[in-house]
Amino acid sequence: MSPADDTSALHRFALRRQDAADRLDTLADVAAGVQAEPALVGHLRQAAARARAGRFVVLLIGNFSSGKSTLLNALLGQPVLPVKVNPCTAILTELVHGEEPSVEVLFRDDRPAETLTPEAFLERYQLRTSSEEEAGAEVSDRFGAIDRAVVRWPLPLLRDGVVLLDTPGLDDDDARTQRTLRSLPEADAVIFVLNATRFLTELERRTLRRELLPLGLENLFFPVTMVDLLDALSGDPARDLADIRAGAREALGPLCVVDGEDRLEQRFFLMNARGGLLARYDRESGSRRAEPDADALQQSGLSAFEHSLERFLVEERGRAQLLHLLRQAERIRDGLVRQAAVDKATASASVEELRARQEGLEPRFDELNQIADRVADTVDAFVDRQKVRVWQGLRDALSRAEDDLEGAIKSFDLGNAAGLDLLTPRGRERIERALQEQLEAWLDERIAQWQQSLRPQLEKALDGLRVELAGEAQDFDDLARQIVTDFAGGAVHVPLTDALGDEPDPVERWFSVALGALLLSPGTMAAGWTQGYEGALKGAAAGLAIRLGLFAMGVLLGPVGWAALVVYAIGDAAVLVITGGGQLRRLRKQVALELRGRLVAQADAVRDQLEEQVAEGLLPIRDALVGAARGEAEELRAVLDQTIVAREKAALEARDRESAWGDALARTEEELAALRELCER
Repeated sequence: MSPADDTSALHRFALRRQDAADRLDTLADVAAGVQAEPALVGHLRQAAARARAGRFVVLLIGNFSSGKSTLLNALLGQPVLPVKVNPCTAILTELVHGEEPSVEVLFRDDRPAETLTPEAFLERYQLRTSSEEEAGAEVSDRFGAIDRAVVRWPLPLLRDGVVLLDTPGLDDDDARTQRTLRSLPEADAVIFVLNATRFLTELERRTLRRELLPLGLENLFFPVTMVDLLDALSGDPARDLADIRAGAREALGPLCVVDGEDRLEQRFFLMNARGGLLARYDRESGSRRAEPDADALQQSGLSAFEHSLERFLVEERGRAQLLHLLRQAERIRDGLVRQAAVDKATASASVEELRARQEGLEPRFDELNQIADRVADTVDAFVDRQKVRVWQGLRDALSRAEDDLEGAIKSFDLGNAAGLDLLTPRGRERIERALQEQLEAWLDERIAQWQQSLRPQLEKALDGLRVELAGEAQDFDDLARQIVTDFAGGAVHVPLTDALGDEPDPVERWFSVALGALLLSPGTMAAGWTQGYEGALKGAAAGLAIRLGLFAMGVLLGPVGWAALVVYAIGDAAVLVITGGGQLRRLRKQVALELRGRLVAQADAVRDQLEEQVAEGLLPIRDALVGAARGEAEELRAVLDQTIVAREKAALEARDRESAWGDALARTEEELAALRELCER
């Protein structure tokens, strides 16, 4: 991921993506040249434009003073962002390529965007406080109306389509933290920056356990910065490094499993980010080095981290982007094949005859729309079932947790606490804090297990929906073929080919469109198309599980998590056992009794709200499936309309048009072959 190296894999991929965009535009020119249905040409133009604007979103998260800004500057090879001992990044900052340095501040309200110089931006929007405790209040007070800042900088790394998102610290105010966490599934890569001098704080562990583990993300990277400071701050740096590695194996290992494979070695890095920055930047001259200090870069650990991140972006995310473009191009090719067949079969028919045939086919088009209506009813019923299943699954998980509470609390380690500690305020506070922390962690783990279980459940449910819709899809295809055959006077059978030349399962065609809608975000898209349709189904199920799990937990717990419920239960239980023998034993039992029924009651209380959120989460696949059916009916009607229009313009040129179609389809196959080669490089 070398920011100045035009031979890097990332730069080479950017050129491949540009090549793919050019080929899509060539396909659009070919289609337009034979007067193809305008929507087909438009789809190709749009796909080419998206490919040219293609980007990799890399999100950086971490606590205040974790070293995020230093790491970002090292990646950029230049101190673009401020770095201080105290918190300084006040708002979400998006770094993109620009020919001249500038900053655009975007607001949540109706105020127009504000364009500033980088110096003016830092002066106005960096935090003034010198303590983490005051930072959240200052952010809410001064920057609450700001959506984000877009920093444009003329750096090669950003030129190749990488967008770096620097987020406020996780110990910032809760609303901004939740916004950061909700954006995780949309990122191509998530970099969780940790600090070697205070490795895996309680907040970081809670974030890993509560927010990241349930998501099942497969794009997490964990650089540990400030390793160079251990020599000065630690009496035994070697032992501390060994402890960090052991802690990483325990806490981060479960987050670095991809398709059952342990990838911790490719996702966890010890580094000296400041040393990596100085390997590329000369402080004395205040400019980037013409050539980085390769040895210093290697020793800093930055180059190994960059290589792993670059490889991930290019080989996994990048390949998925190209495959997605290929799938779109193949679908357009199929439309051209269909239109060419219709055009050839109707070459000898008059315009009046074709219009009469089209008018006679209107009842058939009504039947296609009726099938689309039945698809809508089936998918709506599917959504209703999932609403109940997600709520019931969460309720059952909480019910099982209540059953296991007493045994779990008995196993909690309260240190050397004795029953007499409950008689003193300080001792009681210590015991309550230990109980609270362990109880919250245990509840987080149980809910994380439930969230992880959503993925296979949704995959099975989506597959079941595919089976339900198979009959409707087959009826739709049979009717569509009959419409085309009747329009062409019975002289043509229109093929619906895929990349292998075989006719696909019709319902799979609809699902491919729907899953594509779910996989449009860069992070989830790559989880799908690299393995074809079945991979897309798994990727969509994963994306839905993440979305529905986040919705459910947001509704169930709100911003305070388990804290209020747990503190309330422990406080009541402690009052009940303040006197008498066996206080600690009774306290453990009483806490379990105080919580019994309350967990399930929480789920019951928010059922309507939770089901509404689940329905919202499933809306994209509902609209995409119904839209695919309705869209194909409209596309078919457009093909007939375009055939008539073309016949009016070229009634006497049927032979020439047949030759033009042959050339166009041959050229289309050439461009598709080139696109496949780009995907396979």
